Amino acid sequence: MKKLLIVGAVAIALIVIFAFFLLSNLDSLVAKAIEKHGSEATQTSVRVSGVDISLRDGRGSIKGLQVASPDGFEARTAFSLDDIAVDIDIKSVRENPVVIDEIRVQSPVVNAEITKTGASNIDELRKRVQAYTSGTAGESGKSGKQTKRVRIERFVFEKGRVEVDASALGLEKRTIMLPEIRLDDVGGTNGAPPDEIARIILAAVAGKVTSEVAGSELDRLVKEKLGGSLTDKAKGLLEKIGN
Repeated sequence: MKKLLIVGAVAIALIVIFAFFLLSNLDSLVAKAIEKHGSEATQTSVRVSGVDISLRDGRGSIKGLQVASPDGFEARTAFSLDDIAVDIDIKSVRENPVVIDEIRVQSPVVNAEITKTGASNIDELRKRVQAYTSGTAGESGKSGKQTKRVRIERFVFEKGRVEVDASALGLEKRTIMLPEIRLDDVGGTNGAPPDEIARIILAAVAGKVTSEVAGSELDRLVKEKLGGSLTDKAKGLLEKIGN
């Protein structure tokens, strides 16, 4: 069941957008850019409650970033990131790759709704983002412009949790806590395109979620209800991410 594994897909894309817009010291411009590009990618509402940037210090933060569920789901918010901090190497801003010293995502919450058919709000968002990314990648390739590359010295995803609502299957709501995820030198010395950076981080997040779900009773219960193992489906997703 892919929906529980894509906790970081849209969030990572928005974080990368935020990092690039650190070139501007206009907080409102950054907030509008995140909401505009995020909404285009997810085809749903993306909102930010506040942005605070210090260009001189090369630091910034986003507060209250929320992505709404697609139409047809009862959960109003698919996930929320209340605290995202970015520390960028200002000296590298005009270079390639741009070096981000750290991206730290604290206390992310995923509201994963599973319908009686096994459909999920998170999985639907994943499909939309993949379609959007494929389209923009094709357009950039035709332009002939050099792709901007990113290197992230340290990525930290901490104190996260997944709130699973499978009440449509007759299951009680439950919470799955996520262990801290830390990645160093993402993109390597030469950096990598933003979409590749997103895949690297997503694979790590998905792997952690898979192990946590496999150790919970939820896998067995979903298998009984839908006739398919949540863990097996998670492994299938990981294979796709790696390709």
